[in-house]
Amino acid sequence: MKKLTLSLLFLVVLIGCGPEILIAPIINGAVYWLEGEAQKYYTQDTDVLYRATKRACLELQHSIETDEHEESNYYIVAGGNNRFKIKIRQVEKGITEVRIRVDFMGDKPYAELIYKKIDDQLSVINFDEHGRPTRQNRIIQ
Repeated sequence: MKKLTLSLLFLVVLIGCGPEILIAPIINGAVYWLEGEAQKYYTQDTDVLYRATKRACLELQHSIETDEHEESNYYIVAGGNNRFKIKIRQVEKGITEVRIRVDFMGDKPYAELIYKKIDDQLSVINFDEHGRPTRQNRIIQ
């Protein structure tokens, strides 16, 4: 083992490359993992986006496993086996960020599909049995 390590080190020095040639694949794996989270900004309130996101998940037939709320930030885990992790947070007054991570490494086309469904749900108003618009999550449980 010691001979192999010394031979490898000698080869690296002989070729003129630094040790980064050996470390690069490991670093690239970490970078892709960190970049596997899609994000999109909206000009709506966080509560509006929270309700639209829940409706979009239900429209795509994904059950909501975890639904946490802290001040004006929301965290939703949807789909089986922690498939989607969605974070909704207020960046500034009137600007909300929605971050979606699909699986472990991310899936950009599927995240774009979820964003499209959220966009479609932004203009939807739910009404109760008396024809009055509902607030909060009375309809979505």
